[in-house]
Amino acid sequence: MSVQYQGQSMSVYRLAQLTGYPMTSLYRAYHKGLRTGEELLAEATKHLVTYQGKVMTARQLCAATDTSYRRVLRRLKAGVPAEKAVKDNVDRRGTNCASKLSPSEVLRIYELLFTKQVCQHTLAEEYGVHQSTISDIWRHKRWGWLTAPLRYQLEGKASYE
Repeated sequence: MSVQYQGQSMSVYRLAQLTGYPMTSLYRAYHKGLRTGEELLAEATKHLVTYQGKVMTARQLCAATDTSYRRVLRRLKAGVPAEKAVKDNVDRRGTNCASKLSPSEVLRIYELLFTKQVCQHTLAEEYGVHQSTISDIWRHKRWGWLTAPLRYQLEGKASYE
């Protein structure tokens, strides 16, 4: 299985060693009928990502960064660069996955949303969290155990007025 690369005849294995591309990707391209090194590299690149200067498959990327394969693949297909695709949404988490908001802040946020005094985007910027976090508080997806009694109280006040 020799291929021509930069004027030299070499094996696919040697080409993989020289370029740093995974052998499986190069062999897959070779078995498609491509015989020059440049063609092999161009075909292999379609299935590879570059992360910190290294060319690797999406599975190798996930193994190296300890992230979810499906999540990373979805982000890569959406056009997100590999460096950002492996990161979680840092805005939504505090240190060690601890909450960025205190219960009193959550109650204040919910009350402001209930009375429609401030929009979600403004609250997100004010409290330093992602807008989806504010949306989740409003929809009882997060902190529902805390906001449900408050909603009951606020609806009671609104019905008396």
